[in-house]
Amino acid sequence: MIIFGLFGKTGCGKTEILRELKKMGHSVIDIEDIAKTKGSVLGDLYHLKMRSQEEFDKIINEEIKKAEKRGYVIVEYEGRKIGGVKKLEIPKIFAEVKNYNYKILIDCPYECQIRRLLELYKPKNEWEKEILKSRFLILKNSLKKEEILGAIDKIIELIDREEYLEAVKLAEERIYRVHYLRAIKKITPDLIVYNKDVKKSAEIIDDFVKKKLREIYG
Repeated sequence: MIIFGLFGKTGCGKTEILRELKKMGHSVIDIEDIAKTKGSVLGDLYHLKMRSQEEFDKIINEEIKKAEKRGYVIVEYEGRKIGGVKKLEIPKIFAEVKNYNYKILIDCPYECQIRRLLELYKPKNEWEKEILKSRFLILKNSLKKEEILGAIDKIIELIDREEYLEAVKLAEERIYRVHYLRAIKKITPDLIVYNKDVKKSAEIIDDFVKKKLREIYG
């Protein structure tokens, strides 16, 4: 099975592109959707109820079998684990970068990235606000670098003051970007897509995937 992987910054629209490619009839596995989480310690915020490992394994293995019959799959690279407070282990076929035959790097304008992150994480009420703060505290307890710990304290202060735009910018700069750069160093992209418009980005990837499949399968 040929694996096409989407790589890139949090908030650059990889999930939206995957959904568009699925509408176009491609073989797609949405790991986040199957897990019922967005990926990070903030992934199961608010009303998402993450699946158990057993449920996750059952569904994703069924999806892998379907993809194998079609000979290829498009999937977002998530690393070895996915989840919020608890973690789900991702099957090795998708957890290891070496298994990806083609690596597609998704980038986007900074303003678009921040807007998506704000829409994703901005609390709608005091209850959600407290959950958001608690997740940053959990993250803080798992880290050691003083500069990042200081940034988390500042993010919590901004959340308290409901300055969510500044909180998101700081989280992207000091937390997400570090993780993104670490992942990107692992790959040499076969295609780079600058995602300003999800449908146009999906069309570019659609052309790329079809071309590669013709080269492989004729």
